[in-house]
Amino acid sequence: MRKLFLLFLILFYAGNAFAQKKVEQERRIKKQELPESAVDWLHDAFDGKKKVRWYLENSDKGTSYEAKFIWKNKFHSVEFDASGKIQDVEVELTLQELDAVVVKNLQKYFSESYRDYKIQRIQIQYTGEEEDLEDFFDDEKKDGITVRYEIEYLGKPKDGEQLLWEGLFDDQGKLISKREVEIRIMDNLIF
Repeated sequence: MRKLFLLFLILFYAGNAFAQKKVEQERRIKKQELPESAVDWLHDAFDGKKKVRWYLENSDKGTSYEAKFIWKNKFHSVEFDASGKIQDVEVELTLQELDAVVVKNLQKYFSESYRDYKIQRIQIQYTGEEEDLEDFFDDEKKDGITVRYEIEYLGKPKDGEQLLWEGLFDDQGKLISKREVEIRIMDNLIF
């Protein structure tokens, strides 16, 4: 009986960790309100970027700063922690820009998991050490870079109602985690 109870607890907490809610609030801030290290890193890594808009983001993960801008005709967002250390860089893509293997795995996941779905936004996410990320965007050196895909989608499970989800997928398009997106009117700015 005790083993069964322990198994139940493990499955309960694993399920909750796998599908939590994403709650975010963003507000526009001035460059002067940021840690200098974040501004300097962005300037070094993205030479020739268009106008940068800075945001303070409060979420279930804590407080962070986010830079949003256009670079090489693509929408980019760069997230820094509260001290100004880079967390990740995300670049918006279309489904047609993804590798065939990634598309195949994504389509398999969505068709097996949902009765109906619609992809809202796809971003390729790059993480790594500050120097590795800067080298990647300066010279396209992939050493030390982890690639993932962050996808927002409307999904209607086979046994439930349609919800907005954010899924994190590996570089092959296989699900790592997902969480429901809680939409709160007027909390988020549209860029």
